[in-house]
Amino acid sequence: MGKQSRRKRERPPGEAKAQRFLSRLGLPDRPDPGPYRRLAAADPAWFQAVVDADDAVVALSEQPDADPVAFLEATRARYGLLYRDLDTALAEYASRPVMIAAAWLRWWFEHHPPATRLVDAGCGPGVLTCAYAAALPEAEVIGVDAVPEALSCAEELAARFGVRNVSFVLGDLLDPPASAQDCDQVVAVTALADAGVYPSHPPEGPGAFSSVADVDGPGAAFRSPGLAGLVGHLAPGGALLAFDRTPDASRAVRFGAALLHAGVDLELRPSGVELFIEEGQPTTFTRFVGRRSPSPTTGPTELAGWIKSVRAPAYGPMWHDELRFEALRAEGARLVWGCEIDYAPHSPMLERREIWSLDDAVYGWVTTTLGLRELVAGRSAEDLWREYAAYAGRFATSGLKVRFFET
Repeated sequence: MGKQSRRKRERPPGEAKAQRFLSRLGLPDRPDPGPYRRLAAADPAWFQAVVDADDAVVALSEQPDADPVAFLEATRARYGLLYRDLDTALAEYASRPVMIAAAWLRWWFEHHPPATRLVDAGCGPGVLTCAYAAALPEAEVIGVDAVPEALSCAEELAARFGVRNVSFVLGDLLDPPASAQDCDQVVAVTALADAGVYPSHPPEGPGAFSSVADVDGPGAAFRSPGLAGLVGHLAPGGALLAFDRTPDASRAVRFGAALLHAGVDLELRPSGVELFIEEGQPTTFTRFVGRRSPSPTTGPTELAGWIKSVRAPAYGPMWHDELRFEALRAEGARLVWGCEIDYAPHSPMLERREIWSLDDAVYGWVTTTLGLRELVAGRSAEDLWREYAAYAGRFATSGLKVRFFET
């Protein structure tokens, strides 16, 4: 028999364009930490300063009441180090755990609306800004960033790449300068989280035992006053395209709600999710698409419903465990036994372990205020009761407050 020919996989047009563009800039379509590691080894003092700046940003992001101004200043300091020159900026860009640029450009090249005046909010070193300018040669493309070093890198990159319809201006992402007003398209890729537009910590209070309740309630009602400034620079009917890290459903709904309540009528059909592996774990990024409108047709209820309709594994297995549990409750499942453990003073966490039944089936349901959700099936009520009661009893004898309840 002769050799069987293998047909080369035909790449979608957007994927091919994205790969060609990144190749021209010398950027890989998959993470390559090699160049960045070599820079770190050659200048350990600079690298230590970057590590310290990273730690400062993370510490602030984990504080529910962090000062937005302090957060912004810490972020600026971090990027000022990373963008000390164009080669460092591109090396850091290529070393990121996920190559967001490739995935985003693949979608943008195929689906972006037409534009005559486009603003890239939080443009960084200008990689995506140059891509937009090259793809829209008749349009005016403006990159906005709050870090002067980033703009210096972006201007050098544009000159190196040879795009002439692009300019860069210094300004706060959430309050762009006047030169970026009246645009018909704003793009914000992994920029809104950096600006603190939506929180990166889990919900607190009595509702913290239920992510579904959070998505239906406080999450969908979330507002970000500063975001209105960015949306206000859009011409009426102008498009806003945003893509950001949303590892859980609570963050995803706050991301969308911040846009919705700032005056963006979300178009949920072209919105979507992408999954990337970060440090060995899948992380969901959410894409929201919409237009500035005085009379939006999409509301918080539609947004919450969309979040709940996104299929697994988006937003993690625990989120989908909770969706399955909520479906069981809707079918008539009843609570048989439960306990609540208060870990104070060792931890602010509360934990609940419950046993539910539906017809002849039994389910265990474990939740904590720090976000754990676990649905257990296929075990008997007696088996679950022995495990959960013994677990709670150990903490009760150690002095923690444990409340038992049954129906």
